[in-house]
Amino acid sequence: MVTYKIMIVDDDFHICEIVQAYCEREGFISACSHNGEAAMKLLTSFEPDLIVLDVMLANDNGIDWCRNARTYTNTPIVFLSSHEEDEVKISALSYGGDDYVTKPFSPGVLMAKIKAHLRRVSTGRREQLLELPGLTLDFYAQSVIMGSETIFLSKKEFGLLSYMAQNANRVVSIDALFQLIWGMESLEDTRTVAVHISNLRKKIESDPANPERIITIRGAGYMLIARSALQARA
Repeated sequence: MVTYKIMIVDDDFHICEIVQAYCEREGFISACSHNGEAAMKLLTSFEPDLIVLDVMLANDNGIDWCRNARTYTNTPIVFLSSHEEDEVKISALSYGGDDYVTKPFSPGVLMAKIKAHLRRVSTGRREQLLELPGLTLDFYAQSVIMGSETIFLSKKEFGLLSYMAQNANRVVSIDALFQLIWGMESLEDTRTVAVHISNLRKKIESDPANPERIITIRGAGYMLIARSALQARA
């Protein structure tokens, strides 16, 4: 049975306690943060399946935090807010929110919404994983899972890795990668591919200077080596 992780970001300690208590009743694991900076650190360490986020934090704007968080995760975000104005709701949902609940709120209704989003996540994630030996790509979270570690990638890094993963143990040309990620009309130079490959290696290679997963095929392009093939070379 899957145990879901719920992250609560609210500067009201009482609200956090209420939501955590209801999460516990549902068998969820929960963690709280009370400001934007701490919440961003918790996002990467806790790796939540869903985030409950207050629109107005003590020294931060929850909508701005949501927009920044979308750089790292596609995890559903349910906003909590005392604001009922349509402008605030539209802004919250436009900048990455998935749902909006006004305060005072019914904990039962909030949990029903949380469970509905988690059902969609569960169904979608089964279809959005690409598993290779020693390497799993999560298209939903735009991340790569290596052992017990989850590594979040930029949009272009994930695009490069996912294309090579779908062509594992085969050479992929630099031109193909460039056209796929940057497009035919891009003003960028194809050498920018090498820069992003270098950044990608820093994240997934144990020794980026001597890569064993993403290798350069001189004069041809790059190849992602699945671990089984890597072990055969050893």
